[in-house]
Amino acid sequence: MQLENITYHYMEKKGIINICVKVVAGIAVTAGIFVAVPMIMLAMDIIGVRMAPEGMELPFTFKKLGLDAMEANNPGVLTTYVATLATTLLAAIYALLHALGRATLKIEPMKRLEQIVVCAVFLVSLVVLLSTSKSIIDATEVALAPQEEDRNTYMGTQMDEFSKNYLIKNGWTLVKHEHCNDNYVRKGEYYTGDAEHPYLDAWNPAGQQVYHAEKRMPVEPGTYRVICSARAEGNGCYIFATTTSKQSGLKLVEVPHYGNSGGELWENAPEGSDIKEANNGEGFGWSKVVVTIEVKTDDTLVFGVTTDKSFTGKTYNSKWFSAADFEVERLNMN
Repeated sequence: MQLENITYHYMEKKGIINICVKVVAGIAVTAGIFVAVPMIMLAMDIIGVRMAPEGMELPFTFKKLGLDAMEANNPGVLTTYVATLATTLLAAIYALLHALGRATLKIEPMKRLEQIVVCAVFLVSLVVLLSTSKSIIDATEVALAPQEEDRNTYMGTQMDEFSKNYLIKNGWTLVKHEHCNDNYVRKGEYYTGDAEHPYLDAWNPAGQQVYHAEKRMPVEPGTYRVICSARAEGNGCYIFATTTSKQSGLKLVEVPHYGNSGGELWENAPEGSDIKEANNGEGFGWSKVVVTIEVKTDDTLVFGVTTDKSFTGKTYNSKWFSAADFEVERLNMN
């Protein structure tokens, strides 16, 4: 009886171990597939580029892959990568098929020499494959880093894609952008409560940001109004208008500093409107700002927003500002 109990517990433990081994093997195979697929695709790209007739247009090239320098200076790395990927996969597939055959078709196990050869081929190929893969990844990162930097750079300044797209779309030139904490455009506190509406914005907890964004617009001679919506936390942020010739001087209007609640737009908005209901009925601090300037013959209107003391001659003392919806309106002809 005692022997039967021992045998039963042994068989039960062995069954649990077999189940655990199968689960681990399944996880390993699944992970291997996820890793192998992109590696196989890269190998196919390498083979495809090398075998393609000269002059043939391809959706992928060594340059797009970031491997043009490696192909020119050290093509053996790519060849080794393709070869060792093939031998690693073949050894793994051979061992897996043999294991499945033993489990389902009851075929004979691999002989000792066969096991050693398969294991040696797999391990040596895998070590070399990992080494060449690291070299390829490093080369790709170095080659594609400048492209990534260009995609996230506007006028020599690093910024997120959202800010860059807004500045390009609206034709803004960043003249100065110092101590802005990589903050140029934001969304979330537009005066209507529209959380997706973008606007120019700069923030620095010590009030040290120097931000100057402007547009240039060729116009007919006449008197013009530059109109926008803006807000600030403190004094010293200005909406400005001037001309390239400076004949009409520099016109400055300070942005009202209500902070991020209230504001003239909110105060004057009708009850029940989006503006009045924004920020839980407290407003976001926005006001309408208007600058008027006369433009002479053969001159260009220049306007924008600035916190630059050297430009305005005024002290800046605000942690942040926001500005949006710039419009130019012609009042009369000269």
